[in-house]
Amino acid sequence: MKEISLRGTLALLLFLACLSQLIFPADSIRGAKEKRRRQESRGDDNIAVLKGKFTTKDKARCSWLARGEDSYTMTVTCKPENGDGFTCKYTANPATCTEYGSNPEGYWKQIARSLKKQKKLCADFRALIRAGMCKRAPLDAHFKLTETSQAKPPKTEKTPITTNTTRPDNKRQCKKRIDHSEIAKEKCGDSWGSLCEFLFTMIQSGDC
Repeated sequence: MKEISLRGTLALLLFLACLSQLIFPADSIRGAKEKRRRQESRGDDNIAVLKGKFTTKDKARCSWLARGEDSYTMTVTCKPENGDGFTCKYTANPATCTEYGSNPEGYWKQIARSLKKQKKLCADFRALIRAGMCKRAPLDAHFKLTETSQAKPPKTEKTPITTNTTRPDNKRQCKKRIDHSEIAKEKCGDSWGSLCEFLFTMIQSGDC
C-alpha cells in the first residue's frame, strides 16, 4: 500500500510540474508582448498635448492645440462670423523659462489669455504670444508665428501730393493794368504829371 501511495504522489508531482511548465511560459510570452508594446508606444507617451477654446474681440471662434516635449508647436484655428476661416502655427520652447518647470499649468493659462488678447492673430509675424511669468526668459520661451493661411494685406502705395507751382502769367496781368496818365495828372498836376506817369510806369514794369 505504501508503494502504491508513493507512486501516486510522485505521479501527481510530475503532473503538476508539467502543468507549471505549460502555464508559466505562456505568461512569459504574454508579458514579453505587453512589454514590447509599451516600449513601442513609449515615444508617444512623452509627447504632451494641450488644447483650449476662446473667442476674439471680433467674435471669431477659435481653438488651439499644442503638442511637444521641450519644443512645442501650437496650431490655432479660427472661424469668424463673416468670411473664411483661417489657421496658423506658433512655435516655442517653454523649457527655456525657469518658472515653467515649477508651474507649467500657470504658463499655459497665461498663453491662453495672451492668445485671446492678440489684435492680429495669425497675421503678425513680429508679435509674440507671451507668458507673463517668463519676462526674463529668452524669446524662445514665447510662441512666435511660423505659418499662416491668412493672406497678407496688399500694400497701399501713397500717391505723392503735387502742389501747383505754376507762376501766374505776369504778361497777362500787365495787360489788364490801366493807364496811369490820368491818375498822374490828378495827383501831381499838369507840371509834374509826366514825371509821375513815368514813375507809375516804372513801378508797373517792375511788377511784370
